[in-house]
Order: sequence, then C-alpha cells, then structure tokens
Amino acid sequence: MGPFFYLLFLVSCHFLSISAAPPVAPPKLDEACNNVGGWYVTPQLCHSVLDTDPQSQNADLKGLAIIAVNIAAGNATLVLADMKQFLQATSDPIQQKALQTCVQVYTDIIPKLKVAAESIKNNKYSEAGTVLEAALGVPAKCDDATGNYPTIRAMVDKVDVSFSNVASVARAVVGYLTNYYSG
Repeated sequence: MGPFFYLLFLVSCHFLSISAAPPVAPPKLDEACNNVGGWYVTPQLCHSVLDTDPQSQNADLKGLAIIAVNIAAGNATLVLADMKQFLQATSDPIQQKALQTCVQVYTDIIPKLKVAAESIKNNKYSEAGTVLEAALGVPAKCDDATGNYPTIRAMVDKVDVSFSNVASVARAVVGYLTNYYSG
C-alpha cells in the first residue's frame, strides 16, 4: 500500500499545483488599449488599428508602439497615393494647388514616422511623441487647404480620417509607453 499512497500523493500535488498556478497576465495589447483613453482613444479604436498587425498579439509595450507607428506610416502612404490620384483627376489649378498642399504634408510626414519608429527602438520616446503630435496635425492642414472646395474636401475627408485615427492610436500608445517607463 505504501507505493500506491505515494503515487496518489504525487498526483494530488500535481493537480493542486495546476489549480494554484497564478492567473496568466493579460496581453500587453489589451493592457495598452485599455489604458490609452487619456488620449481620447477608445479600446475599440485601439484594437481596430493594432489588430490589423498579427504581431501585436504577442508584442510587448515597446513593440506595440513601433507597430502603431509603422501602421500610421503605412496608412499615410496609402492616403498619399489617394491624394495624388485626386490631384491627377482635377484640371482646376486652384483645386490642384489645394491638393498639392495635401500631397506635400503627407509626403513630409512619412519619413518622419519611420524615424519615430527608430526613435522608439532606441528608447527615445519623447522624440517619437513629438513626431506623432505633428502627424496629428497633417489632416487639419489638408482640410484647411481644401476647405473652400466641398467636393474635394469630401473626397479628402474620406481618406484622411483613417489617417487621423491611426495617428491618434499611435500617439496614444507612445504616450502610454512614455508614461509607463518614466513613471
């Protein structure tokens, strides 16, 4: 009977250790998305942007910030392509000038966003935050340039709202990262 009780004891200990295991920590993605509200980004918006990159499911907070900035750079590239199409589609020189402003502000922000991702990699979070603050102003500059042309403004709004959303999420995640590591 001795070996049987010893085996029963080992099996019982094994099951107790499984049930007493600490709960699994929530993924950094959920943590980040649930804590960026101070930047007026809802968890749903955060997830809708970051969930587009499958790597975000396993990334740490720094990785999420890099992913968010890269998503913003990618989105800015898509918006830039749309702006160039809008520009080619109009023959009105005044409207062309307005759209050239849009093309220019998106052209200018894309390399800065790529630098921001590198800044995060090098733990220069405030530098990345500064770039993202500038990125948040890009759609407004485009809107100001096209404001007198309702047809163009409507086309521009359809594409630069998406950039505004992803830039907001990127800024919020980088802000959370900055606070997380400085606090």
